[in-house]
Amino acid sequence: MKLFEDIIEKLNKLLYVKPKTSSVITLEDKIKLRKEVSNLLFSVLSGEKTVLNAVSKFPKNKEDNSVAVCFHILMHLEADEDIRKRDNIYREEQDEFILNIAQILQKGEDIPLNIINEYNDFYDESLIYPEINKKTIIARLKKYINI
Repeated sequence: MKLFEDIIEKLNKLLYVKPKTSSVITLEDKIKLRKEVSNLLFSVLSGEKTVLNAVSKFPKNKEDNSVAVCFHILMHLEADEDIRKRDNIYREEQDEFILNIAQILQKGEDIPLNIINEYNDFYDESLIYPEINKKTIIARLKKYINI
């Protein structure tokens, strides 16, 4: 019975207690993080890394919108792979856009707010940090046991 109670207690903590996150990021850390993301974008554009490889190495950060939007940009790039193969102009424009974003981040600057807002409208929630709640835990458990 004690084991069952321990399991229930752990599940309740997982489902109902949100992890404490640091909402304070120093300017130095922010610039370092932006340069790291910029380097990922450059490596994808140069063909050194695939989008999926870059996404797997993407730094987990929720405090900096300029970083979070780059995750969405990479996901959009991956989703457009078939269009990019068919349409050279689209591919060139998308590459130029990503190059501009990477250059902005390399300088440690903020990505323009209109771009951040455009991607935030496109993606309701962060793809980096899915919210942990009953629904997502149950979905993950179902996926894990193949239901």
